[in-house]
Amino acid sequence: MENLGRAFTFMFEDRAWPGKVILGGVFILLSCVIIGIPFILGYQLEMSRRAYENKEVPLPEWDNMGDKFTQGLIFLIIVIIYWIPGSLLFLLPCLGPCFSLVYALIFALIAPYITTKFALTRDFNEAFNFQKIMEFVKANIGDIVIVILISIAMGIVASFGVILLIVGVLFTLFWSILGQSYLYGKLLLKADSGAIQAQNPD
Repeated sequence: MENLGRAFTFMFEDRAWPGKVILGGVFILLSCVIIGIPFILGYQLEMSRRAYENKEVPLPEWDNMGDKFTQGLIFLIIVIIYWIPGSLLFLLPCLGPCFSLVYALIFALIAPYITTKFALTRDFNEAFNFQKIMEFVKANIGDIVIVILISIAMGIVASFGVILLIVGVLFTLFWSILGQSYLYGKLLLKADSGAIQAQNPD
């Protein structure tokens, strides 16, 4: 993958980024009482789709709130369904937490696909097309691991927002979500472009 470092900075190319990030921080705060989660997920989906379409700048507007909430809520249901087995594994005696950690790592491998594919198609079933998901993981495992590591790094950087009177973490966390969404979109774009070239070598 190219321009990986841009995941840290692309959002600042939008002149209106301060207002959009501030609103993102507000919805991060509202996520503490659940209501903000669908809006954040809806925005993340739109960001991933734009990154896939090479339209990541400017950042999405905070408009069409009903649509963001609806798509985010559907995606939240998808994530909950995926995490039911992980939660059950955690309850197992002795090795439960270890099994749950392994499950979390597996979910991290498929998250870029299900996030961006759902963002592009709005098809609930695409998030559970396990044949395509496995093909994606097998063909792009190296890039997926890189995306996961960069996402972790961004999460660590975002945690330093606590220094800014604690409130700052709301905005740095939203910044890391933007970066992760960018990486997810670009990863699926590269995967799809590679698959097309493989089918049409000429």
